[in-house]
Amino acid sequence: MNKRHFLKSCTVLGAGALLAPAAQAIGVPQQSTLATLKPKALPTDATIGIASPSAATAEHKDIILAQQLIKVLGYRVKLSPHIMARRGHLAGLDQQRADDLNGFFADPNVDAIVCLRGGSGAARILPLLDYQIIKANPKPLLGYSDITALHNALLAKTGLISFHGPNATSQWNPFNVHQFKQVFVHRE
Repeated sequence: MNKRHFLKSCTVLGAGALLAPAAQAIGVPQQSTLATLKPKALPTDATIGIASPSAATAEHKDIILAQQLIKVLGYRVKLSPHIMARRGHLAGLDQQRADDLNGFFADPNVDAIVCLRGGSGAARILPLLDYQIIKANPKPLLGYSDITALHNALLAKTGLISFHGPNATSQWNPFNVHQFKQVFVHRE
C-alpha cells in the first residue's frame, strides 16, 4: 500500500478500522461488553509489589531506591521474583516477566503493583498474561512508557482500570506523590 492510499483509508475508514487487526490478534472483541472493573482504594497497611515487565534496570541501586520510595509513601514492599533477571535489554525472559505480574495479581497479600520502569518489551508478554486471574483479583497497576501496552490489554481483556503514571524509578516530586494519594488512597 502506498502512502497516499494509506492516508486515504485513514480518512475513509477511521483509525479504529486500521487498529482492528492488531486488537483481533490478541483476542480483543470488536465491541467490548466487559463491565468496568475499578480496583479498591489502598488500605493504610497495603503492600505494593514492584515488578519489571519491560526493560531491565542497569543499576541495582535503582531497585533499592524504588523500595525506599514505596516505604516513604507508607507502604510495605514486595519485589517480584525475577526483578533482577536480565535477557538482553529486557528484565528477564518473557515468561518470567509475565509470571511476575500474574503472581502479583494472584497474591492476596499484594494490594497494588507499581512497574519498576518502562522501556520496551511489555507488549511481548501480553499473550502470556492470565487475564482470568487478573479479572478475579483486580488491583491498581501504575506505570507509563511501554507499560501503556499493559494498560490497554488489561482494559480490553478484563475491563480493569489501571493508571498511567510514574514508574517506581521515576522522579517522584510532591505533585506526583499528591496525585498518587488522591487516586490510590482517597479516590478523589
